[in-house]
Amino acid sequence: MVDFNSWLNAQGNFRCVLVELDYRDAGVLKTAYFSNAAFVSTATDSPAHTSYDPFVTGTVQFERSLNEVFTGRSVSKSSDIELILQPETLQLVNKAVYGRSVRIYLGDKAWPKADFMQIIAGICDGITPEQTKIRIKFRDAADVFQTSLLAARYTGGAAVDQLKPLCLGRCFNIKPLLIDAATHTYQFNTVQSAAVTAVRFNGAAVPEADYTVDLDDSTITFTVYPIGDVTIDVDGAVVSGLWLQTAADFIGYIASLRGIAVDISALPGYLLGMYITTEQTAEQVLDEICSSVGAYWLFDRTGQFQVRAFNGVPALSAVQLTADQTVFGTTKIRRVINPLYAITLAFKRNWTQLSSIAGVVHETDPELAAELAAAAKTATLTQPSVLENYPQASSINVTSLIVTAAAASAEISRRLALSAIPRFVYELKQFAAPFQWLPGVCAQLDKPGINGDRAVITKLIDAATDGTCNVEYWQ
Repeated sequence: MVDFNSWLNAQGNFRCVLVELDYRDAGVLKTAYFSNAAFVSTATDSPAHTSYDPFVTGTVQFERSLNEVFTGRSVSKSSDIELILQPETLQLVNKAVYGRSVRIYLGDKAWPKADFMQIIAGICDGITPEQTKIRIKFRDAADVFQTSLLAARYTGGAAVDQLKPLCLGRCFNIKPLLIDAATHTYQFNTVQSAAVTAVRFNGAAVPEADYTVDLDDSTITFTVYPIGDVTIDVDGAVVSGLWLQTAADFIGYIASLRGIAVDISALPGYLLGMYITTEQTAEQVLDEICSSVGAYWLFDRTGQFQVRAFNGVPALSAVQLTADQTVFGTTKIRRVINPLYAITLAFKRNWTQLSSIAGVVHETDPELAAELAAAAKTATLTQPSVLENYPQASSINVTSLIVTAAAASAEISRRLALSAIPRFVYELKQFAAPFQWLPGVCAQLDKPGINGDRAVITKLIDAATDGTCNVEYWQ
């Protein structure tokens, strides 16, 4: 077994790039094999005794970056793969390549293929012939989440052609969909639900004798004529006997709908609530969940879906940014992030703001009336000492799916602690070791920055054939 890290760190090594592109030919799934140097796999490789045609030209570049507030999706960008125009490459233009897997490996051409490291797992975005080359466009594996999370629609009844809703966690004041006007039946979830805890007409409580709930079908049927806005409080989806409550629960369920396994680190276990009735993409839903708990998600170089919590610079470093691997004169501060004085966080979202609220609610429960009229509750925390030390400190308002006041306060406190001092984003150019890294890992710095000798990697721009990588880090 070769020492891949030592090989990457050795300057002057030729970087052999292997490209595997899946396609369909007359309904049969096949793979095209290319490289930037003549290469044949060994008998023990997978695939065995396979020739990789030396038609790859130019550089192969792949960018991965985190949002600097460390929530939501890790953005990936890639350059195209350029192939020499040959009969073998031209024939791909007429093959079914769109949406097929693209795998790119890096190593030494003298190695068996088993010793190469996969650096990119992508999806083909089309092939374009040009005067002297064929251009393969590819995109990040995360594009699997760019379609609408909801797909099923009602085929008849009062809700014909509308999307079937999805209710996750604990949701306050959602509006169920009328599916049968004759029987006054409404539906509030696509799957089994845990409980319906309150039912209202224009905000006023409806007696339990006036309705029945079927939690298996997630429907509610009234024996009286519904008046005004019909809203309910729901404990949502139950899957395999378990009520989905937390960010990890939600993300695992969404990933399962796409047939994807997910590696989730220890996310905060706050109770969340989310009611989806529109064509939101799965990506947008994942972003909203992650941003509520201070987490981010990405696909690693092998195509593994990962979700990580961000809690500042970890105590232990996973990688090293060494001076001898840094291109001279490339280290600089790219951005300064001012500290925060105050955070206002919206929680316990009201999924149906009511403009017409029954008078009895104002008379008997004015606090509930206020909740029904507002978009959400809010909590605000400040750190006055920060404003004393840093007059440029700012205040922000953020939204969340968090349900309880205690969890909202805990999340604000966590974010304020991370923002009590100015933060700095540095950039530099390293030789090829960072090809093995992921955004979000902790790096030990040979040369300490303003906030110490450890940092979090926020961006990597890999140039596979050049043997260099642009790196940004936060501390």
